[in-house]
Amino acid sequence: MTKKSLYLILAPLSLWVLNEIFIFQPDFFFVSLSFGLLVIAFSVRGIMKDSHSKFWPVFMLTPALFYLSLSFYSGILVNGFWIQTIFVLNVWFVFYYFKNLYHHFYFPTSESEAKLRRLLKSGSFLSTFALAATLYGLPIFLSWNFSLLLLSFIVASFVLFGQFLIFAKGIDREQKIFLLINVLVLAEFTGVLFFLPLNYNTLGLLVALVFYLLTVFNDWRLENRLNSKNIKWPVIIVSIIIMLILLSARWL
Repeated sequence: MTKKSLYLILAPLSLWVLNEIFIFQPDFFFVSLSFGLLVIAFSVRGIMKDSHSKFWPVFMLTPALFYLSLSFYSGILVNGFWIQTIFVLNVWFVFYYFKNLYHHFYFPTSESEAKLRRLLKSGSFLSTFALAATLYGLPIFLSWNFSLLLLSFIVASFVLFGQFLIFAKGIDREQKIFLLINVLVLAEFTGVLFFLPLNYNTLGLLVALVFYLLTVFNDWRLENRLNSKNIKWPVIIVSIIIMLILLSARWL
């Protein structure tokens, strides 16, 4: 077994152990998260050590954000089954991210890039849900100010959208403008949804759906496919899903 293969196994297991630690010792919550970030950074650096990329820190953004968002979300849950499910999701995602990252740099093909891109999309959707649900849940459990939490969510949104720029050959002014537009649109929806009398899980799901729609539009913009004909059906489908969620959700 190569040293890089060890990163694929030991890093996810280490993150799982750190998650379990703050379940039994809640006072070590932030300490566990800090060590988790160090594990992710060390592993990404180790995996990419022999690659030609000099910007390895940007490739730790996705697993770090996923790990942090789901760990914070587990902190507002009380059901042990769902907490352990989240820990397993953390392990699964980090393992497959590192595996696809390794193949992307050492055995580069169009398929390996497509797999990594799909993984980023699915991981970002779950990260957005977890972050948004935590954002809406913390004022209930801890009476934290929502405005300050919204500002932290805006900062995280730059990472959520910005992580897709790792596939860009260059970051021009247009990409920066659309990055800012995406963040502002998502933040506006997040702020407006706060006033709906729904539980934090439902609100988090609605925010994640808006995020997904924005990423689809952004991909089509890069492929020069963003037009009224193409965006019609995604908007209709997401709108129907949102309406079904609103009609079936329990209003507080």
